[in-house]
Amino acid sequence: MAFKSTYNTSVTNEMRESLLDILRDASPNESNYFVSNLAKGPNATQTLHEWNIYHEGRATAVAVSVQGADTTYPEPQIEVRSTNFTAIVESPVAISRTKASIAMVTGEDALGKDKERALRRLKSKMEYAIINGAAAVGSSATAGQLCGILGSITSGVSNYPSGLQSFTEAILNDMVQTSWNAVGASYVASTLAAPVVIKRRVATFGTNLTRTIPASEKRLTQEVRVYDSDVGPTVTILAHKDVPIVASAGTGTPGAKAVLLNESLLELAFLVKSGEPHWEERAKTGDRENGTYITEFTLVNFDEQAAVYCSGFLTTT
Repeated sequence: MAFKSTYNTSVTNEMRESLLDILRDASPNESNYFVSNLAKGPNATQTLHEWNIYHEGRATAVAVSVQGADTTYPEPQIEVRSTNFTAIVESPVAISRTKASIAMVTGEDALGKDKERALRRLKSKMEYAIINGAAAVGSSATAGQLCGILGSITSGVSNYPSGLQSFTEAILNDMVQTSWNAVGASYVASTLAAPVVIKRRVATFGTNLTRTIPASEKRLTQEVRVYDSDVGPTVTILAHKDVPIVASAGTGTPGAKAVLLNESLLELAFLVKSGEPHWEERAKTGDRENGTYITEFTLVNFDEQAAVYCSGFLTTT
């Protein structure tokens, strides 16, 4: 869905459902992949959003029963409660009376054009938070922050401390196997998000197991590369601008990072009533009109054990 080139500036209360659909279609590329493709889950009713997780391992031994024995009942397995904080993300617009009055060269409405650009900025900010958000408790003086995908993964984490490890076909298959070992076959991770240098590395794998799929299969503007892993799942390879590359003088393991995940286990939860992206007018100050696109949401990860997060890869092909 394309943006309209003009907005009716007298309408201050756009439909939030429609705006969320527009936001998902704005800049539909790999760099904003998760805002466009993750499911919208149930609303968050508090700034600390909670959900239940049930994870059951496979049997490693069997206690057989003798004939006529009474049935013994094991202790019930309790569901684990997981949480994440909501984060308020804004993309403000301030336009002077003069700019709003002057006709643009394109013939478009100046305020409408600025709002279009602000909506794209909002999507970019949301995407960055979904990947890199560091959990923080909000207060009257401190902004709350959601825990992003990278921070939510605690089980399948591997670091190559030197930052000199080349991303190889064997490493990709090892990542898939780590996920396969941890969860049921239907939940194995099948989407690899990484800097473009790693996508280029996958393209050099000396097998016939890499190919492209049409953009029409996802909300993307170009074809994406996929890899048929040894373990079974077909892995979609996404070049993502927000999956970080840490400089040698930076904080954390130097080099490029890569995360393998299952999209079906991730959702976005918006704060009830007012959390979905929407436009709010702000008080007029000086000789300008003010407003903002605003949203409050969090990330839900139903099973972090399905994901695998590795860092320390070479930043050259």
